[in-house]
Amino acid sequence: MSKKQRKSSGKNGDLMTAQTLQQISNSLAYLVVNSTNQKGKKQQDLVPILSDLGFDKKVIAAVLQVPQEAVSERLSEIKAAKKKAKKKSNGSVEDADQPEVIEQIAS
Repeated sequence: MSKKQRKSSGKNGDLMTAQTLQQISNSLAYLVVNSTNQKGKKQQDLVPILSDLGFDKKVIAAVLQVPQEAVSERLSEIKAAKKKAKKKSNGSVEDADQPEVIEQIAS
């Protein structure tokens, strides 16, 4: 086998490996979404769960069958809510016990 053929087959192998890993990732995300614990949850509630598990926006959007922009927007909302809750509490334990703050952080 010539050097050119070996290089070509190496690139094809890398591409096939990447595609296979992507399929596995998508399958795992699908299983998480359809697990007994997650059944009945709204899509907007599943976005942070999948994100926390390390799935990227593209995979989350594909699994939930929503536009990638919707996933990005939801993650931005969550980040802003956490930042606001942290700023609001400013080291005070009292504010962290408020239901609205806990709800924002949890969602």
